Amino acid sequence: MGSKKDERKKKERKEAKNARDELDAILSARQDLGAEYNDELADLLMEKLDAEIDRRVKARMQKAPEKSTFSPAVPITSLALAIPSTAIAAAMLGFRGALVVWAAVIIVNILYSGKKLSDIF
Repeated sequence: MGSKKDERKKKERKEAKNARDELDAILSARQDLGAEYNDELADLLMEKLDAEIDRRVKARMQKAPEKSTFSPAVPITSLALAIPSTAIAAAMLGFRGALVVWAAVIIVNILYSGKKLSDIF
């Protein structure tokens, strides 16, 4: 597993070095050719930079961990447990007890969904 990571890093370093070499060549050509080719060289430089940025973004996207699939087990279980918990809390504390139980159920389900509370409220 470590060898794949090492190979990937070597490949990234090689691609980065090639990109730097190409950019150096463009900048050197600008000095050699003079001001009359500035626009063409600037366009070529932008194309190379765009390609390098795209390559780096693609590499980062491939490294990003995939999100796990959502399982309905936690929401279903929390709702199933909320019913007897509500009855017990309501019998002991009244409406406030039931309110606390349902607030906890809502918070647990929001946190499990991966959303931030600030995005919802």
